[in-house]
Amino acid sequence: MIRFLIIFLALVQSLLFWKNKKKEPNKILIAHNLLLGDTLLIAPLMKRINEKYPAARKYTFAKPAFVPFFENLPYGFNALSFNPKSFLSLWKIFFAGPYDLTFIAGDNRYSWLAKAIGSRWIIGIEGDRPQWKNWMLDEVKSFDLGHATWADMMGRLVDGKNPKPYQKNEWSRPQIQKLLLPNDTSKPYVVCHLGASNALRFWPSNSWREFIEYLKMQGFEVVLTTGPSEGHLIDDIDPRGIYNHVPGTYSLIEMWKLIESAALLVSSDTGIAHLAKIAFVPTITLYGPGSNLIHGSGNFWVNQAYQFVTVDSYPCRDQDLLFRRKVLWLKRCTRSVKQCKTPGACMEAISPEKVIQGMSNVIN
Repeated sequence: MIRFLIIFLALVQSLLFWKNKKKEPNKILIAHNLLLGDTLLIAPLMKRINEKYPAARKYTFAKPAFVPFFENLPYGFNALSFNPKSFLSLWKIFFAGPYDLTFIAGDNRYSWLAKAIGSRWIIGIEGDRPQWKNWMLDEVKSFDLGHATWADMMGRLVDGKNPKPYQKNEWSRPQIQKLLLPNDTSKPYVVCHLGASNALRFWPSNSWREFIEYLKMQGFEVVLTTGPSEGHLIDDIDPRGIYNHVPGTYSLIEMWKLIESAALLVSSDTGIAHLAKIAFVPTITLYGPGSNLIHGSGNFWVNQAYQFVTVDSYPCRDQDLLFRRKVLWLKRCTRSVKQCKTPGACMEAISPEKVIQGMSNVIN
């Protein structure tokens, strides 16, 4: 029902109301339905919008669980809780508008929603599939022809110069009560995030154990974290409970607080690694199926202490699609566990020694 209503309203707006791009928009919207990492990676787009249109009222969609990230209005943006299956969610978004300028981040299907709620001018990346997703765009951009992160390319959706590089505390964390860990963390500590949205991104337990033993010898406290329902990863690596455990019980804002005080975060390419960009914490990211070219620090987070570890030219990292668009220079793997012929092999190829070597680039 909701889908048909959006299509109907979008067609009415498109056919009956002629819209022009305003030189000085009063209200600006970023429309998307992204997961945690990509939601945070639109920061360059948010900053560039704020630089170019400082007086405009600015809004972005966010999944309900991510709305607290926007409590302090980063770059002047209010978060509109977005659940595409909730009529109440869409009703509130409608009454926050109309919007003079809307940017589509990722899936162009949300250009239909933008049109349905009366957006005057809609900008997105060309070439989404199937073609009907692109019909409501008024202006299209293309992905870069050379190597660039997705975050940097999002920033270039706005005409003009690139946004200025990110500085610490630019996106401030909402206040929370004092964070308590199970053990004493008066010593510098390293957060090892074991979880990932895809099991193909799990680093093998024996590799984690070897690396954690090295951290212990270097005098670091170790905090093992996972997402919800991933506590078994901690049990496998630390069955005797020697280290600090945070098995998916913290809120995302509490995780932000935890990692921002750490000497280092080590994680696979997942949402927590991108949260570390916002927290501006020294980070080592392990790329097995993923690619540093598209999800690394890029130009926007060039000032962050960051190191990626991967095995170059891994043979089955051979896919070139990003949000269903072909990107000729991109090589990564988005296969599921069932589709992968050698599950976990690309992560297993990353040795603890390579991660230890990477520490020298991010910890003085």
